[in-house]
Amino acid sequence: MKLSEIISEEKAGLIPEKTTIGIDIGSRQSKAILLSGGEYYVHIIPTGFSMTETAGILKENLLRQAGLTEEDIDFIVTTGYGRIAVHFDKIPNKIVTEISCHGLGAFYLGDGIKTIVDIGGQDSKAIRIDENDGRVVDFVMNEKCAAGTGRFLEKAANILGVGVEKLGQLSLEATNPSDISSQCVVFSESEIVSGRAKGENVSDIAAGVHRSVARRIQNLLARVGIEPNVLFTGGVSNNIGMRKAIEDVVGFPIQTPKLNAVYAGALGAAVYAAQFAVKKEKSSTYEGEGFKLDISELENAVERAKENFAKKETGKKKHIAYLCAYTPLEIMSAANVAHIRMLHAGNSKEVTAGEVITQSVFCDYTKSIIGAIAENNPLYSSVDKVYNFNTCDCMKKTTEAINDQFLPAMVFNLPRLTHGRNSAEFYAAELKGFANDLEKLTGEVIDESEIRRYTALYNEARALLRKISEYRKEESPLLGNTEFQKIAYSYYYLPVEELIDQLKKIDKQLEDAPRTGIKTGPRILITGGLMAEGDEKVVKILEGDLGAKVVCEDMCTGYSPFAFDVKETSEDPIRNIAEAYLGKAPCARMRPIDERIDHAVRLAEEYKADAVIYYYMKFCPCYGLPKNEFVKRFQEKNIPVLEMPVDYSVGDEGQIKTRIEAFIDVLEEK
Repeated sequence: MKLSEIISEEKAGLIPEKTTIGIDIGSRQSKAILLSGGEYYVHIIPTGFSMTETAGILKENLLRQAGLTEEDIDFIVTTGYGRIAVHFDKIPNKIVTEISCHGLGAFYLGDGIKTIVDIGGQDSKAIRIDENDGRVVDFVMNEKCAAGTGRFLEKAANILGVGVEKLGQLSLEATNPSDISSQCVVFSESEIVSGRAKGENVSDIAAGVHRSVARRIQNLLARVGIEPNVLFTGGVSNNIGMRKAIEDVVGFPIQTPKLNAVYAGALGAAVYAAQFAVKKEKSSTYEGEGFKLDISELENAVERAKENFAKKETGKKKHIAYLCAYTPLEIMSAANVAHIRMLHAGNSKEVTAGEVITQSVFCDYTKSIIGAIAENNPLYSSVDKVYNFNTCDCMKKTTEAINDQFLPAMVFNLPRLTHGRNSAEFYAAELKGFANDLEKLTGEVIDESEIRRYTALYNEARALLRKISEYRKEESPLLGNTEFQKIAYSYYYLPVEELIDQLKKIDKQLEDAPRTGIKTGPRILITGGLMAEGDEKVVKILEGDLGAKVVCEDMCTGYSPFAFDVKETSEDPIRNIAEAYLGKAPCARMRPIDERIDHAVRLAEEYKADAVIYYYMKFCPCYGLPKNEFVKRFQEKNIPVLEMPVDYSVGDEGQIKTRIEAFIDVLEEK
């Protein structure tokens, strides 16, 4: 079949003359297109259990149709729900996110397309593209809930006792559409069952279901901007009732392409394959070995420190833990106690155990801390007392729950105003109360000279950490978040003298490392809430899978706790600590919030970040509420930003990866 039958000659001329295949592995159906010599061939089959086998069947069928062999194929691009599981040994191939592929496919299939609605079996997306080249400008996708997806339509059809392929036509026969919730699939299912029990017309319920999904899609479209020239793609695009429902909510008709829009993703993948084939011919590869920072000695030291703490073999009388970066290490060290910061990102068992005590609206970090104690985490079981300087109200309640049910715990207050007239005086008074409580705990008096000594030592440690971080400002960063985050965590576990020794060795490695001058992938700043120990899925995707480099972390577990020094004068050392800690990169709980945002923007500029990921825990009041203020400021600076709410569940990696992949694709295209 002639490509010119479905694509204008002008656009067909933009596609490099290569023989390529685009494969779109959906959760329910898999589609593929082969482009060769101005011809196109298509095939669609149900997605099998093995994604690789499904892709192989599609490839073989297309080759048969075209009368070609594997040797004739220049490149294959795989996209869609199952793209990660597919690989071809004998043909050059690459994975591209379905967001980018649907954007490019819509550009070729439609006329002046600006907005795409993509509804598949497991997710739904609103995509805005540049009408001149199909480049993705913005996108949003649904969260974990199945409302607004093909899966919800399938469940509704099952409840109504009709085939899902008939549900759309049935909805067009409605006279009084039912009111079905658009917010929650569970509520929606209950309403469908209730409607049937009350004897409502099946067509009316079907229409209500489609309207419910359409309202959900309308919410997504509102976030990217709804413009005329909309194309409806994805497996659900064949549903005539869904098409009508979306047209009703957006207020204008959806374009009808000459090729079924379910193939939009596969077509975009095939065009990308042609572009990659050309690049492959022109590219040359660098074969030299790059520098790899060795932090194994530091990691071993941290593990030994944890083991000694758990066994209470530190040589200290008391073992304490703290929850907030506003708890001064200088005072704890001077008190001659062993101390660790509670930074645990718990597993599902620990999160569940914590939720029994907290409420479901607490973030997973707070649940993890309580759950780890409840499940007898060895490190936390050896703690004699827990301290918290109150920033987040959820953490305050967490501390109270620890004190009520597990361990002695105490909360101290922080001023909300960073530069209030009496803020430093108030904080200093709280720190003196903290020091007094440590003296009661240990039975020893804290000597001011020891506070001054440890002030100097921690100033040295923070200076080294800042210096190590600055190697990431180079064009080819010598370390990424994967290494720096482990170095940062050591600050909360190692005795400061040992910490300094380890940091000097790392600094020496970096100082002597060869500079390749090779530019790496996109440079990313992560800002927002904390990234607890073990919470690695976003960074693994960025640095492990996509070749991006996290060049700085503006968060209280990353770089920011080291971006200050304490005055080393003969004045009251606790007052010096209070002024310095209040003057450091502020928590979002502090006011004015502009200072917190200014700090994030300044780091993005200093570290030459190409983009920002605003990272925070779901249900976090400190960072969830002001997120729009952060995003707006970055956008004003023309720095792309991706909002990334997270929890510690393990079922969302695929969706997170899709969002990040699409974001990186947009950056690279720009």
